[in-house]
Amino acid sequence: MIFSRDQICAHRGASGHYPENTRAAFDAAAQSGAGWIETDIQCLADGELVIFHDEQLGRTATGSARLRDLCWSEVAPLDIGSWKGAEFSTQRPLRCEDLIEWQSGATDRPGIVWEMKCSEDPEAVEAAAQALIERLSVAQDHRCIVSSFSRALLQAIRPRLPAVPMALIAGALPADGIAFCLNNALEGIHLDGQDLHETAAHMILAAGLSLRSYTVNTEAEARRLSVLGVSMIMTDFPERLLTTP
Repeated sequence: MIFSRDQICAHRGASGHYPENTRAAFDAAAQSGAGWIETDIQCLADGELVIFHDEQLGRTATGSARLRDLCWSEVAPLDIGSWKGAEFSTQRPLRCEDLIEWQSGATDRPGIVWEMKCSEDPEAVEAAAQALIERLSVAQDHRCIVSSFSRALLQAIRPRLPAVPMALIAGALPADGIAFCLNNALEGIHLDGQDLHETAAHMILAAGLSLRSYTVNTEAEARRLSVLGVSMIMTDFPERLLTTP
């Protein structure tokens, strides 16, 4: 094994070979030995939290509607697998609670890194925050990290889920990124691995924050980041980094 299980996070599941954010991708990630899965959640018009990356349909599912304008009854029947291959035509969207239940189905299932997607509209932020708080509050044994690019969302969630690890997502390290994390009791920061270099990594680690990187698909780059102190590497191909050549 090249990396330890907890160092490897399957980005949207094992999305290199399986349709992203589907049960097939999550099952494959678990079978690869990944200790974590990263996935995206968005709040629908009816308050349901769907696991889906894009803001609107069109790339992984037929249509053009914005996710935030749809209800679960409209999203649930969508085929989100065929774009990756006809053999995945039975894959349908999942909700946040569906993946929590999946994780609880076996003791060795990966932890979940939730990337909460949200517009900066205050009403949308509050709706998304409340939806996530409700679901995580009832899942006491759920092993997870909550992350987002939205600072407003993280600030809304943090006081109401004090025990849940939370992280800010950015590309390169923002000038005020460390201060924001420390001032809002976030325990980590997630950065684009290609933009991460020694100075930023040292600053983050010196501040006592956890450093995690996305999306890394080669062993060489994963090793470089590991040397810098990155504790979690998000990858589309977890099997590449967890299998001895």
